[in-house]
Amino acid sequence: MIKLEKSPKPDVLAENEELWTDEYIRLKNGDTTVPKAAEFRYRHTEIKEALRKETSDKCIFCESKISHIFPGETDHIIPSSKKPEYIVKWDNLGYVCKECNHKKSNYHDEDVPLLNPFLDDPDEHLLFLGPIVLSRTANNRGKITTDILKLSRLPLVECRKERIEKVKALLDHAHSFPAGEAREYLINEANEEGLPDKEFSATVTAFLKAADA
Repeated sequence: MIKLEKSPKPDVLAENEELWTDEYIRLKNGDTTVPKAAEFRYRHTEIKEALRKETSDKCIFCESKISHIFPGETDHIIPSSKKPEYIVKWDNLGYVCKECNHKKSNYHDEDVPLLNPFLDDPDEHLLFLGPIVLSRTANNRGKITTDILKLSRLPLVECRKERIEKVKALLDHAHSFPAGEAREYLINEANEEGLPDKEFSATVTAFLKAADA
């Protein structure tokens, strides 16, 4: 998980957010079942594409490149079951992988919410130790986030190991050269693997810092 910046609201939401929200709340408070057309407007293709682009096709929680394995999902950071008025609130929508979305489910605690990468700095709460993600301090938010989302689940650990091994191979190759342009080029290549648009960039960045690359 890395710190993220919210992108501009897509046009379709800027034009319809208030209308869609009011209609959803009215239907929710009524006596009939909310029609799917009203309930799932937050999944609009324009909204989903904007969410995908703002995270470079990565899950906002685990940093998996989603389209590599499965179509991503539009998620409510605070579940709409808890905050119906946030049904299409742009700041409450995120692009997530199916597994994180399933594990998160409807969890929300006002006192101990999950980390929100658009509001919180994950580095203050999480420790990226090799392929494992741990809570950095006794702060309950880091622990509840890693526990609920299972950020060290086996498939993620294995994928992070592969990323670390790739970067380590680049650094080892770099240091097989004498000081000069070839070495610097390969070191730069390794450092670029930790850029925010890369998969598991938090893990790679922590590895690079430890390696003093």
